[in-house]
Amino acid sequence: MPVNLYYTQKVRGFQQEKIKYSKNSATIYLRRTKHQCPFCGSASITVEPFRVRQVRGEPLGSCRKIVLEFTIHRLYCHHCHHRALEHIPFLSHPKSRLTKALERTILELRQHISIKALADFYGLRWHTIKELEKKHLQKKYYRIQTAHIKAIGIDEIHIGKGMQNKQYLTIVRDLQSGAVIYVGEGKGIAALSGALKKLKRSKLKIVTMDMANSYYSWITENFSNAHIVFDHFHVIKLMNDKLDSVRRRLTARMDDYQRKQIKGLRFLFLMNKEDLHEDGKVILNNMREKFQNLIDAYLLKEALRSIYRTAHDSFHARLAFLRWCKAAERSEISEMKTMARTIRDKLDGIVSFWTFRHISNAQMEGFNNKIRWLIKQAYGFRDREYFKLKIYQLPEISSTKEI
Repeated sequence: MPVNLYYTQKVRGFQQEKIKYSKNSATIYLRRTKHQCPFCGSASITVEPFRVRQVRGEPLGSCRKIVLEFTIHRLYCHHCHHRALEHIPFLSHPKSRLTKALERTILELRQHISIKALADFYGLRWHTIKELEKKHLQKKYYRIQTAHIKAIGIDEIHIGKGMQNKQYLTIVRDLQSGAVIYVGEGKGIAALSGALKKLKRSKLKIVTMDMANSYYSWITENFSNAHIVFDHFHVIKLMNDKLDSVRRRLTARMDDYQRKQIKGLRFLFLMNKEDLHEDGKVILNNMREKFQNLIDAYLLKEALRSIYRTAHDSFHARLAFLRWCKAAERSEISEMKTMARTIRDKLDGIVSFWTFRHISNAQMEGFNNKIRWLIKQAYGFRDREYFKLKIYQLPEISSTKEI
């Protein structure tokens, strides 16, 4: 029975010679209907068989495995005297093993289905589908348009051991669209070496980041007119780190009895005051006499958080941060004094959060969670380039199903 080659396989310029069926599969034998010179279009050519090719096509009914078999010819044009192998229009590349139609179908399904599920359904190798998607992503993200970009977020993420001993990636994102602009190996200035070329044509006005000096100096050197914003997420995160350092330092000096009293309370100290349950409030209140420095550090953390709730503009925020620094400096807690110095050094960037309230780097942490989820699917990410390309694709993925 003849098969409509265009509607089923998107094949033009060929006709079906015969079709051979076997269990759940079929082979369609094709013949070129017309040959012409690919350079001048002349039909005055000599045609010689060169090689028989077989490629996979779209499934037909119950036949999941469809093979298209055809002969590739050598052509010699008597008009322009060129020699060439004939072009196969339904293949994306001369060495492709799948038709363009099947490649498109697989790439569409790949947005919702895992590589393994696709490989099982089509009877293809896992590596074949991965390489198909990789080439598609390389083409898609080869050149990212950045001329419109005004605000970016820079953040680093720890990707764990076993990834070629490089445990960090630095991510640069457009904070307005959420698109990934750049993925760099490692952290610090060295990780941003390729970002400068991508951003040189941008209209960069705002950069949000953590308070690492390396990023700060890179921005001031290369984008001197951009406003640096240390948003509340990173300030509070750094404060929680300092509070946890206080807890660990004091715990190391305690005797066994005291250590038992605060064992398992790490997350209680990191909780926001308004989120504490009644038992938690009682525990913290009872600890005031025995662990005064730890409670003072917790109260300083809450005082810092309150600035973001109560300050109405950058002027009042600046005054509130300076008052907080004085209180921290009067304490007997070295970590709080260090935090105060950091806030004084980075105060302009911290209070810029009130000037550019519509811009936040908090979405970067949510994005980092997506990357961590991606790593959990990581059997395929021994290929580092493929892993980075999947990070570029992440903003377009609506849910974290196994894909």
